[in-house]
Amino acid sequence: MDILICDPASDSARQYLKDHGFSVTYAPAISSPELLEVINRYRAVMVRSRTKITAEVILRAKNLKVIARIGSGYDNIDIKATRDRQITVVNAPDANSQAVAEMTIGLMLVLLRTIYRAVRSMADGNWLKDELWGTELSGKKVGVLGYGHVGRKVVDLLKAFGVQVAVYSRNYQTATLEELFRQSDIITLHLSLNDKTKGMVGEELLGLMKKEAFLINISRGQIVDEEALFRLLSEKKIAGAALDVFWQEPLPPDSKWRSLPNLIATPHMGAATYEALEKASLSVAHDIVKVLKGEQPINSV
Repeated sequence: MDILICDPASDSARQYLKDHGFSVTYAPAISSPELLEVINRYRAVMVRSRTKITAEVILRAKNLKVIARIGSGYDNIDIKATRDRQITVVNAPDANSQAVAEMTIGLMLVLLRTIYRAVRSMADGNWLKDELWGTELSGKKVGVLGYGHVGRKVVDLLKAFGVQVAVYSRNYQTATLEELFRQSDIITLHLSLNDKTKGMVGEELLGLMKKEAFLINISRGQIVDEEALFRLLSEKKIAGAALDVFWQEPLPPDSKWRSLPNLIATPHMGAATYEALEKASLSVAHDIVKVLKGEQPINSV
């Protein structure tokens, strides 16, 4: 067998692989135990963030040549183990950036205009017009932490709203990290998760935020100190936060994060648009074909 697809992928990508002579097994709900049982049969595997390609999976994947991440982040793949086995890893670094950037702007508006409370109050039969006052995005100072594909698109979209933007990344800064956290009305995180960024936003940086400021994390939960942020929100030391990513996913039904009134929580859906799925699926499908034909992929990790 040739290619195992473990998570949702577009029809056109699956057809592209078949048109190039490869057999495709589409199993978008495959469990971890099931994956361990069958992975040795395949030369390529495609995953999104749900499926974890662990060292154990890679150890059993005797015939595996390429792992394709349908999206940008690849922290669900044990990269060291792939290097040891000389397995190629490819991703689609820019395919979902428009979707994530647009959702980031949406979350800013939801926070500033209390839209979530408005929707819930209407569903509950209330009419809270006189209570639901908010503020405008225009004129705010937005701190963007991370200036890769998504960060750049967020900055581009923000131009239309007339905001002041401060950027901090490894290779480009318009402010220091401390200035960004101290001065911004909204801070939005767009970092990849690695050894340097894990826990990067800790108690010290969070403590610099203004009382009326908001934090948005649509990258990876582990970038932020979980307990420090929870305390900050519980004690209302900042205005609120919007989180699309968490330290444990799926978020347990009884998670303490579900009870915070100043938190907007969404289920890691930043890249969940049909357009992003199409672009990412086709991008990695092209690279899978290249690798299996002995050619160099375009987007190797």
